[in-house]
Parts: sequence; C-alpha cells; structure tokens
Amino acid sequence: MRTFASLRGRREFTLVIRRGRSSRSGTLTVFGYAPRQDRTGGTKLGVIIPKTVGKAVVRNRLRRRCRAIVDGAALGQPFEWYVIQCRPGAARLTYEELKTQLISVLRAARARNPRRST
Repeated sequence: MRTFASLRGRREFTLVIRRGRSSRSGTLTVFGYAPRQDRTGGTKLGVIIPKTVGKAVVRNRLRRRCRAIVDGAALGQPFEWYVIQCRPGAARLTYEELKTQLISVLRAARARNPRRST
C-alpha cells in the first residue's frame, strides 16, 4: 500500500513547481510544497521525466523506481506535495545511487519548506 497519493492534473503540478521550494542534486530536482491546512489530504507525489531521458520503457522504469524509493522513505508528517524532476543522467544511475540522491534531495526540500499556518 502506497504511503502517498499521486498528484493529479496540471494545476497541482504547476502549484508545486511555482510556489514550492526546490532542491537539486545531480540529475534530480525535487520541488516541495506545503499546502494549506484545508487542502491537505496527505502526501502527494508527481514525477516528471522528459523524453530526452530515453524511450518509454526507460522512463517508466525510472518513474517506478522513484515511487518505490519515496514509498520506502516513510516521509511522515507534515504532509506535503512533491514533484520529482529527472534529467537524462538519472536513467544511467543504479538503484542504490538513485536512492541515495533522491533521499538526500527530499530531505533538503523538506528542510527548506517550512509548514504553512494559513
């Protein structure tokens, strides 16, 4: 069972990217956004992988790996929304290298994104 829901639609992705804080490491960028209290339904995650990364098989494998890593990371509270943006070099990383990079970037995004009170 997933510990997060998926971001749905262009509006949610745009909201996180424009209003959230970003953290970058190597081939990954994570945008984190703490929605208002009334909008919080739990942690949400979206993954952006452009076609320059590779063919559909490669992009889907990378998307599944990112989701599995975040699922095992136990983000806990406060609930936030995240967008993970992968660049072409991410497909060449091993699972362990990707996990190390993604966990460190997620932690940095959480630390830079204080909880909103409004």
